[in-house]
Amino acid sequence: MIGRTAPLRVGTRGSALATTQAGHVRDVLAARLDRPVELVCVRTDGDVLTGSLASLGGTGVFVAALREAVLDGRCDVAVHSLKDLPTAPADGLVLVTPPREDARDALCARDGLTLAMLPAGARVGTGSPRRAAQLLALRPDLAIVDVRGNVDTRLARVLGESADLDAVVLACAGLARLGRREAITQLFDPADLTPAPGQGALAVEARAEALAEETLAAAFGALDDAATHRAVTAERAVLARLEAGCAAPVGAHAVVDGGRLRLRAVVASLDGTRRLVDEAEEADEAVPDAPSALRAAEALGRRVAEALLERGACRIAPLGQAGAAHDG
Repeated sequence: MIGRTAPLRVGTRGSALATTQAGHVRDVLAARLDRPVELVCVRTDGDVLTGSLASLGGTGVFVAALREAVLDGRCDVAVHSLKDLPTAPADGLVLVTPPREDARDALCARDGLTLAMLPAGARVGTGSPRRAAQLLALRPDLAIVDVRGNVDTRLARVLGESADLDAVVLACAGLARLGRREAITQLFDPADLTPAPGQGALAVEARAEALAEETLAAAFGALDDAATHRAVTAERAVLARLEAGCAAPVGAHAVVDGGRLRLRAVVASLDGTRRLVDEAEEADEAVPDAPSALRAAEALGRRVAEALLERGACRIAPLGQAGAAHDG
């Protein structure tokens, strides 16, 4: 158990975006705890391996080292981008989800251009098969360029002195958290470019045994946002049922509207020529308690995934690689 006066150690990756996200969590916890709260940077495989994101294995490439640091006591909690998490729960860890940022994808283009305004054959950068497939469905003439690197590195390829791209597509949430919304030239409607499951949300994990301390348990529980948790549970249930890995162009986006959860999911071929979409909502807005709400959300996600499978999702996309669909 953590000593009441010992610093609470919040594990994070070392990138500017990761430390900014973890810093928000640290500040919330510090306001509720009578002890110091500090960030601890942990290097993950995703920070040191080279190659395209889709080739790195996807499942937990940015997560495993942080989870190990929590489980072996080097950190007390860990902060992840939720879309990086494998869909299977981690033994010994408890998960909460703070309020979600904007889940949409954002185009960052030269000269203030939108997708429709980009010239024929424009070079658009993304490390995400999901984004690439849906962009090609909208603009088959685009030249999609695989990119890696942090937000500033990717933006420099469009806006820097040695720019070699016409645009990049990034998560709006990351740009907003880093104070870079001014680089956005278009926000995509989720109906046109459906986000990755969990996009815009954070996942905060702690050891179950550490939450025996009531003060920490209360502070940790206060991080959780019920609407966000319901939405991402449905989205991740789609991913889990499809057994979709990082090479699968799968999008899922859920919102709570009038108390009822609505979910949209997309499976596309890698070249964007074929696209399956399914939408559904919960039948009843009255949810008796949080566990029941999460079970209902998971059931909704599975139902949508089953509908996609029945319509041939496996025939048009590379599925069968269980885990997180990482987008960068």
